Amino acid sequence: MKITLVGPVTPYRGGIAHFTTMLGKKLQASGHDMQVISFKKQYPAWLYPGESDQDHSPGRESVPADYLLAPLNPLSWQRTVRVIRSFKPQQVIFPWWVTFWGPAFHHVIAQLKHHGFPITILIHNTMPHEARPWDRILARRTLTGADRFIVMTEKEKIRLTTLLPAAENITIAPLPIYNAFKQPEQTRDTLRQQLGIHPSEPVILFFGFIRPYKGLHLLIDAFKQLLDSGTKAHLLVVGEFWDDQRDYTQQIETLGITDKVHIVDQYIPDNEITGYFKAADVFAAPYIGGTQSGVLRTALGFGLPCVVTDIIADAFIKSLSKRCIIVPTGNAAAIARGMAQQINHGIQDSSQIQSLVDRSWQGMLAACAYTPTIPSRDARQEGSP
Repeated sequence: MKITLVGPVTPYRGGIAHFTTMLGKKLQASGHDMQVISFKKQYPAWLYPGESDQDHSPGRESVPADYLLAPLNPLSWQRTVRVIRSFKPQQVIFPWWVTFWGPAFHHVIAQLKHHGFPITILIHNTMPHEARPWDRILARRTLTGADRFIVMTEKEKIRLTTLLPAAENITIAPLPIYNAFKQPEQTRDTLRQQLGIHPSEPVILFFGFIRPYKGLHLLIDAFKQLLDSGTKAHLLVVGEFWDDQRDYTQQIETLGITDKVHIVDQYIPDNEITGYFKAADVFAAPYIGGTQSGVLRTALGFGLPCVVTDIIADAFIKSLSKRCIIVPTGNAAAIARGMAQQINHGIQDSSQIQSLVDRSWQGMLAACAYTPTIPSRDARQEGSP
């Protein structure tokens, strides 16, 4: 098929950009003729809480793309429409995760539909994690332009149909597993020594942007309970804080576990990610909000046993009963018990990991390669907007 994919890719950073990059590469490797349209600019500096929205570290996975679309520049919206029309795709896929992109996406989608191009919206989040009153209006206005939807969980399908009761042609395709990060040259013991962690002490890893819905406060309480039970362990917290770090450090100090918690307060570029996962024994995803986690998929791509709260446990995660212990959301004691169970579970070997990765991508690639039957007005013809 000829498929256009519109969304952030390398060098933009974060889970959505990483996923969109990998999706474009996987579809291309599957034999599809791909056009990838990315962003000339993403978020204004005043709106983005991190130090930068780009990662130019060497060795990052990438996909050929045209960087055209700017959220606040309508001229770029129209140029994007022209470039997509000239490619004459059989369908156009838009990842959706924040309403900030609503006006730009709405315009591009409306123009493409006017010229008969089928539109698929691939939903990460129907609504933002920290939704504001106007988000429902922006989301509804944009999402009504889709001819079909791909969602990643049954819960997200419910959220979508709650917002758009008339929505139909919805496919559920779980978020796949990532294993594209390069292996470090250092040994596991060396990596731990560099972090100041004893080589023989089990390590629990929390990784990614630190935001309230990811439940780090809960994990810290659970980790204290794990230590109190007599289990020796170390908690490694890695990621850029989008929340007040002082709240977490005060909690750690109050619990008296400062010497057992190591915090790396920074964004980790792709070429350094593997070292932290290779140094760990267990990955913890104590989320109290959201619907899925790209970092959880990354951990599975490294073969780590995981402890996951049920709020982000989709059908695929539930099928991994031995690799992922699923615990009730908001229950620190259950998280502590899950971590104790997983500490000695061991890391999967490379052949097991690759088999799991390949299986995880099947549903997403099949959903994206769907052949539309929507009549086209001029999608097979040249023309100017």
